[in-house]
Amino acid sequence: MSTVEVISVEPHISMIRLNRPDRLNALTFEMVAEIHDALDAVGNDPECKVVILTGEGRGFSAGLDLKDWGTAPGPGEHPHVRAGIDAQTFISNLTVHMRDLPQVIIAAVNGPAFGGGLALACAADIRLAAPSARFCSAFIRTGLSGTDIGITYLLPKLIGNARAFDLILTGRDIDAAEALQMGLVSRVSEEGALDELALGYARQMAAYTATGLRTTKEVLWHNTDAPSLASALAVEIRNQNLMQYAPDVREYMKNYRQQTTGG
Repeated sequence: MSTVEVISVEPHISMIRLNRPDRLNALTFEMVAEIHDALDAVGNDPECKVVILTGEGRGFSAGLDLKDWGTAPGPGEHPHVRAGIDAQTFISNLTVHMRDLPQVIIAAVNGPAFGGGLALACAADIRLAAPSARFCSAFIRTGLSGTDIGITYLLPKLIGNARAFDLILTGRDIDAAEALQMGLVSRVSEEGALDELALGYARQMAAYTATGLRTTKEVLWHNTDAPSLASALAVEIRNQNLMQYAPDVREYMKNYRQQTTGG
């Protein structure tokens, strides 16, 4: 049975669902390979604009399965394993893959997001949580360092250095309410309503142009690292000037003008 499902929810919206509910969707190298495959599948779908990433059952992902994480594929055994790509790099590159995906990714965190699960949530573009969600940078609990799968880059960007250092160095877990207060998640759903909340977000964005969403995501990620306002503006200006030539943007703007002017 596949450990990752790709589901076409409705036009322009897909779901990637981690599917090891008996292990709280803990990561194995088989699952990592299948997540890469799933990201490739939706990334190659020109009709898909938004992806919802979530977990089956009671958990988002409990992180690496410490009982049996399996064996990473060797070079040539998977499209994302080339010469020089070791097991650590293979799993860590999931965050790069998510960031480079043309679609917007919503992490719908439906339970524990620990270790690698937290890293995947942080690599998403938007995070929503159920009341049952819990978040933990658990890496340091294993006796290794707290530096894994991009968490020391991603988490400080989201919640600031002071709070990120707190969570990464202590390994303490926080609930959905504290995650919301920290700014780690945008919204906490009502009980049992996380899917509805995530789908509402997805539908709102899917109504916009694919080109607009794709380039906005690209510029947002680039400009989080921009060295100055001038650098950020240069990318924005180039982006806006190029956008007006995209066919889907031209059609959308034509319809938008007609709706707003009544012409």
